[in-house]
Amino acid sequence: MKILALDISCAAGSVAVADGGSVTTVRRFEAPRGRGAEVFSVLEELRPAWNGLDRIAVGVGPGSYNGLRAACALAASFRNALGIEAVAAPSPCLLDAKESHYFVAGDARGGMVYVAEVRDRRLLHEIRLVDRAEFPGLAAGGQQIPFYRVGTIEGADALAEGRPDAAVLALLAPSLQPLERVEPEPIYLKPPRITTPRAGRT
Repeated sequence: MKILALDISCAAGSVAVADGGSVTTVRRFEAPRGRGAEVFSVLEELRPAWNGLDRIAVGVGPGSYNGLRAACALAASFRNALGIEAVAAPSPCLLDAKESHYFVAGDARGGMVYVAEVRDRRLLHEIRLVDRAEFPGLAAGGQQIPFYRVGTIEGADALAEGRPDAAVLALLAPSLQPLERVEPEPIYLKPPRITTPRAGRT
């Protein structure tokens, strides 16, 4: 089975191709604030590697709104255009970590941090939001299990940094259930923030 995997949920995006259970190609690139426009040139560059693929896999966050929407739309486009299966996985399950059991946290903005517990590439519980002021104490209390951070978290520089990796997803993808939805659904931890125009402005 040939698989194309991508994750642009954070500032470090990645694309990988696996064939026959082995990763054959990986490209990692910067995607500041999840803009990740470079993913399109990477996909074009890797076209010979993923040509004839059987499955598209995408990391669905949490993370950058722009990055998640772009990644999910890309996965849906590949699925529809090529008539292939699409699968998805939470991005915390895709960390480039050697341990099978770990915690991972990321900046959820608005003074909040998200925390996920992962074992064997699966979430053990729902991802939760904690106040940024409370987070250092929470992280310190989990000393028996490795604790990673994705990106920068204020006051948590001592935590090891981890990154979701499309190469991990490419190897995980054969075990994931194909999606029935038209488009993969990003993991949003907070409702969208809608700004209303000021009085007198249209």
